[in-house]
Amino acid sequence: MRFRDFAIPFDITIPALIFVLFAGFYLTYANLDGSRIMSESAWDIAHYQTIAESGYDAHPCTQFDYPPGKICGNVGWFPAWPMMVKLMAHGNSNTGIIVFPYLFALYGFILFFKLLARMSGIKEAVLGTIALGATPTGFYLFTGFPYAFMLFLFAGYLYLLYDREVRFGRILLPIVAAVYSFCYPPAFLAAVIPTVYLIQTYRKMGSFPSAKKLLSDATYYIMPFASGPLLLSLYFYFTFDDFLMILHFQEKYQRHWNFPLIEIYKSLSNFSWSSNFDIKSLYHTYFAANFVIIWYGLIFLLFYPYRAKKELVAYSFLIYLFSPATGSVMSIWRHYVLLFPAVMILAISDRPIWAKVAYVLIGFLIALLIYFPNYLNYRLI
Repeated sequence: MRFRDFAIPFDITIPALIFVLFAGFYLTYANLDGSRIMSESAWDIAHYQTIAESGYDAHPCTQFDYPPGKICGNVGWFPAWPMMVKLMAHGNSNTGIIVFPYLFALYGFILFFKLLARMSGIKEAVLGTIALGATPTGFYLFTGFPYAFMLFLFAGYLYLLYDREVRFGRILLPIVAAVYSFCYPPAFLAAVIPTVYLIQTYRKMGSFPSAKKLLSDATYYIMPFASGPLLLSLYFYFTFDDFLMILHFQEKYQRHWNFPLIEIYKSLSNFSWSSNFDIKSLYHTYFAANFVIIWYGLIFLLFYPYRAKKELVAYSFLIYLFSPATGSVMSIWRHYVLLFPAVMILAISDRPIWAKVAYVLIGFLIALLIYFPNYLNYRLI
């Protein structure tokens, strides 16, 4: 048997190498900086860990809780990621919640690469996968937040949706969609992907399907994305007597529905180059938010017309507008990590390769100069 018979396919080695380069770079950077945050349950990671260890807790806020409000505890965070940690860690959630993101990021990079390679080609797949790690806050994929897990699920869902030859794919597709919806508040917006996909499928058929077919398709493709918020709300109702606890908990973070472009304008108009990232300063929020707002926003402008699939473009717009629509840009720098399809738009674009590479490098430069150093110093919520 020849040595080359043992060769690992390039569509695994290339994304795996890209993953190793980015993960190794950020870990080395953090180690040289002397920061321990990459190995700690900082910020919201601690809430995911408590859910994994002891489940949900809701109690009236006390003087020791921050920020002040009516409801405190960990009911503002979705359960899929901590449940996965609990399942895989066998009781050692402290280690699992820090280590497992690397595993899911690796598989996520591989699936993402395969998707882009099938959609457009190897060059676009390489560039898009590099861009995935080089976004201004791509380093969050290597932290205990659920983003690496969501990348894995998102890429896996698209892989199953577009490739009907995958074994058990028909069974897995709604399951993956449901788990994704249990990961994060705006995850349900991914329902737009099968919705647009179905509309285009019906158009190609040349005839409008029957009511029975519509109901069947909606139940199979779309409803799983609603299952997360719905079932979690039902759980909160029977456990804490509050069906809308997800919304009520967020009130202390000054989140209230607003027109997203107004909130984006407010953030951009309060831009200040002199901000010092004081965590208690409103200017800190605007300063940190504006770089990702601009970087991702320009993707929609600079790389039009879009060669990416229409359903992925639609999902990108919804994710881009969701956080501002809640009346705040707080933590939007990590919420936008979910803009995986925006990276696809960039990579598949007809723009010259030098323009796309330059834009990716700008995103990585923003990460190195602004976001990652401030994350290492516990300045990004």
